[in-house]
Amino acid sequence: MAINNASLLNFSIHCYEVKIKAKEFFSIPYFPGSMLRGAFGVALKKVVCLYKKEQDCKGCLLKKSCVYRFLFETETQSLSISNPPHPLMLYPLSLGGKQMRKGSVYQFGFTLFGKAIDYLPYVVYAIMQMGKIGIGKGKGKFELVSIKKYISEKQKKEVFFGQRLIPIDKALEVKSIFKKKWKEKKLILETITPLRLKVHGRLSDNISLKDIILAITRRLKVLSALYGEGEIDLLKGILIEEMLKDIKITTDFKWQDFKRFSKRQDAYLHIGGVVGRMILTGNLSLIYPLLKLGEYIHVGKNTAFGLGRYRLA
Repeated sequence: MAINNASLLNFSIHCYEVKIKAKEFFSIPYFPGSMLRGAFGVALKKVVCLYKKEQDCKGCLLKKSCVYRFLFETETQSLSISNPPHPLMLYPLSLGGKQMRKGSVYQFGFTLFGKAIDYLPYVVYAIMQMGKIGIGKGKGKFELVSIKKYISEKQKKEVFFGQRLIPIDKALEVKSIFKKKWKEKKLILETITPLRLKVHGRLSDNISLKDIILAITRRLKVLSALYGEGEIDLLKGILIEEMLKDIKITTDFKWQDFKRFSKRQDAYLHIGGVVGRMILTGNLSLIYPLLKLGEYIHVGKNTAFGLGRYRLA
């Protein structure tokens, strides 16, 4: 049974690519997602916080209307949603360390979901402040060169240049993603960053196609409820086993660990997930839009700093 596109509520996904240019030497780690999120959090709090001397936000009178809390330390009043997903993701476009010298260019991405697009100017200004504070080993300063927004799957348009922000309303939409067709009999899902998925309540190094699809649909369900026009339940009334029964699946995944530094805990933490690829053959028309959606919203734990990214080919 196919998902009824006509009945889907609207939900926008605003994806951006950022280009920065180093003003001095600094080092970018193999997995820079934690570095990017940590530096962004410091900069954003510096930009918006009226009580900068307070380390803890819990007692702040302004926390319910605070941009920092909404984007970076997201909470929800819903009793049914614990550990809500953040409306902002920052992520590396690829893995691998880099030695930045004066004039070196580096790119990374960020995504805002639904109504969080209203806070785009704060995100851009915080990235500019990141450049003044410094990032990476050596706390190197950088200049924000440009920001481009995806207005379709393959088309990007510049929204920040010459120190000016020119917002564009057009974004990727769930409805438009579910209009996409895949007529080929083969599809490859290849990880960009580790996928950190829980199966039956435990982190798994043996994830299946069903696990990935369930993770995507659960994530969209919560994101749309918190930041969209209402909850989108893609699998309502649909048997996932029926969708997958004629698909042959070959997996080549392995677990990869890496370290990230937690400023809050003042310690290095081990974190990891599966990397590799999954090859699908058969009738893929029903699951392709679901997997395409996962490319944009990412899946699993720790998506806020870049885990859970993959590409389809």
